[in-house]
Amino acid sequence: MTEESKGQQAAGVVARVATGAGAAVIGGAVAGPVGAAIGAVAQEAVNEAAKRLIKLIVRRREERAAQVMAVGAAASNAGIDRFSQTIENSPELLALLSETVQAAMETPLEAKIYALGACLARGVGDDTTVDAERLRVRGLARIEAQEVKLMELLNEQPPLRPADPERGIPENGRWLGWPRTGILERLPGFADVLDASIALLVAEGFAIDAGIGSYGGGGPGREQWVLTSFGKDCLALLQAVRLNPTS
Repeated sequence: MTEESKGQQAAGVVARVATGAGAAVIGGAVAGPVGAAIGAVAQEAVNEAAKRLIKLIVRRREERAAQVMAVGAAASNAGIDRFSQTIENSPELLALLSETVQAAMETPLEAKIYALGACLARGVGDDTTVDAERLRVRGLARIEAQEVKLMELLNEQPPLRPADPERGIPENGRWLGWPRTGILERLPGFADVLDASIALLVAEGFAIDAGIGSYGGGGPGREQWVLTSFGKDCLALLQAVRLNPTS
């Protein structure tokens, strides 16, 4: 059995649950406004399309689960058999695997597969880090391409701020972190969603307002966002495959 096949086997339980849920949706009666809308379309055609798409989703989830396990085994320099056996013998590692596989199956972002696999490998390689790796996996599970793009910006040097002699701000002084105006100049497409993305990064411990406690800084309209050390570490995991495409 190949490593990919073994990874798919490990993801089988989750896949069967997903398949069962899909079958229940297809087989159930649809009533109310949704049912009325479907009434204008041939029910058999709807069912066939739904079955086809659900199979596609399930197959993709299985592939993602197998891929993250393969990445983890490769990163730990262990064969899939040894890698799997180590996990099977540890309730903590089984919990880490479960969260890692679930996060991998949900994401369309390739970089996350490698980042999640790296977290799994680090946990398998050093059981004292399992709790920390679970925190990384949970944080990574909640972000996608948009948040990664924002994290990459926050990891750059903050922009220059206008000189203000009265406040002791010299010419060419820099913000402590990225102000809203600076972020939106670089990422104008975030105008309507910046608050949500920032709130998510803060909730997961990836970013903080560096302006809090500084003169005239912190609070609504005066935020100066930067990545935390935890955020920088998770971003490095996400960027690793890009920086080392042959690894």
